[in-house]
Amino acid sequence: MTTLYRPAQPDDEPFILSGWSSSMRLSRDVPFIQMDGYADVMHPIIRSVLARPRVTTIVAHGELLRGFITVERSRVGLAPLVMYVYVAQPYRKGGIATGLFEAAGIKPHSRFEYACRTKMSWQLRDKAPFARYNPFRARFAEEEEARDEEGPRIEYRRSSGRRHAG
Repeated sequence: MTTLYRPAQPDDEPFILSGWSSSMRLSRDVPFIQMDGYADVMHPIIRSVLARPRVTTIVAHGELLRGFITVERSRVGLAPLVMYVYVAQPYRKGGIATGLFEAAGIKPHSRFEYACRTKMSWQLRDKAPFARYNPFRARFAEEEEARDEEGPRIEYRRSSGRRHAG
């Protein structure tokens, strides 16, 4: 069974939305969202992440889609931010997640940050020892380097133009 990797296409969106939202549904990090309205809340959020200018999604496929990784590259030199990685149940434990990381240019044993935690990410954290959970960074679409008396820091800009120091 050969797995190929390519950038996501518009036709892949239903798979990405479904995989992301269904696998994150029971995460203890998901805020208080009623299950009967979960997709109505989460799908627009996921779409907004996918539309960010420095976000890339790579899909793993054969005859069917098998998984995806969504990564945001920093404009100011921070480590890559893995927004989400998902492998469909029948294809797990077959190296597809590793292949997705490689296709995205990230070595799992290197430094990177990730925005979402699930039961699976807790189970696999030994495979990425230098990964750092940073959901805060994913909340802002813009970043810029700033300096003050304490030295350099990153500021995240909300879409309203207001800033928050990180």
